[in-house]
Amino acid sequence: MAHEEHESHGHSVAAWASSFVMIIASALACLGLVIDNRPLTIAAAVAFVIGALLWPLLSRMGYGDKNPVRSLYS
Repeated sequence: MAHEEHESHGHSVAAWASSFVMIIASALACLGLVIDNRPLTIAAAVAFVIGALLWPLLSRMGYGDKNPVRSLYS
C-alpha cells in the first residue's frame, strides 16, 4: 500500500488560529468545571464552537492552505 505524503497538512494561518482558539477554550472549560463556574464553562464551550467554525471561514477568506491536496472524494 502506498504511503501518501501530506507535507502541507496544517501549515496555514487558518489551521493555527483555529487550533489555538480551541485549545484555549478547552483549558478554560476545564477550569470552569474544576472551580464550578457555569458561566465560564458555557463561554468556553461557545468559544470552542467559534474556533471550529473559524478554520473554514478563514480558509475561504484566503488564509488557508494555498495548495490543498484533492482526493477523489472532494
